[in-house]
Amino acid sequence: MKQAILDDENESRGAAMLDTGDIADLFRECDPDGYTAARRRFYHEVNLNPFKRHPDQLLRLIEWSFCDWFSYECAVDASSEDDEDDDGFPQYRVGPDGDGRSPFRVAGERLHDCGRINDDQLADMRQIAETNFATMFWIRDSNAAKGRLVLEDLIHGGEYSVWCPPVAAKYDGAHGGMIVNRIAKVDGAWRPCGLPVYETRYPNTPDVRKGLIREFKRLDYHPDFPGLIRFFYGRAKDTGLDWEDMAAAMGE
Repeated sequence: MKQAILDDENESRGAAMLDTGDIADLFRECDPDGYTAARRRFYHEVNLNPFKRHPDQLLRLIEWSFCDWFSYECAVDASSEDDEDDDGFPQYRVGPDGDGRSPFRVAGERLHDCGRINDDQLADMRQIAETNFATMFWIRDSNAAKGRLVLEDLIHGGEYSVWCPPVAAKYDGAHGGMIVNRIAKVDGAWRPCGLPVYETRYPNTPDVRKGLIREFKRLDYHPDFPGLIRFFYGRAKDTGLDWEDMAAAMGE
């Protein structure tokens, strides 16, 4: 397995990460059938229009989003975690959803067992595996000097102070707009741990924010991660609301 540990900036130290593309590649080798079935299910739920030519940039975004989803949200068959081939290469198998540890966590623990990451790095990865979630955020505040954003979960409620200097600088001074991404909490600090599905700074008025929250509540809209991607880029509608509806609500 190729090791790819990324350190995000923080006041004290970075948070150890793994490249989710590498994790997906690992399982494609270990369990081709399980990997293919998971990938087919993801793309079925996203439901891109097969009769439309999609930009390469969008196709890359969705493929990377699959890697994030596979690594964080799929499960590893527990009975396969200690399996190896004659060369000592792991023989993991994809298990039923919700019935096992995530590929992200299993890969991190494998690297630790092999002596390729230390205890602190493994602790980071375990926290990421336990706390990560993806949703649609409204930007309440962004401060480049502090390297932080205050993000409100439009779908489930709640506010999160998120440490991410590059994004805080990009949206410095913003008090509105949207970011759809996955975040996780490591040593008390929330930070992004996935590729953004969607970002926009405008429209950013309080009325737009209230309108979106009202519509999501009225429709009882609680999409999973493939549902979020389908909302913006897919062909079919989710619970009567799609991107065209949302764009109209936002005044675009």
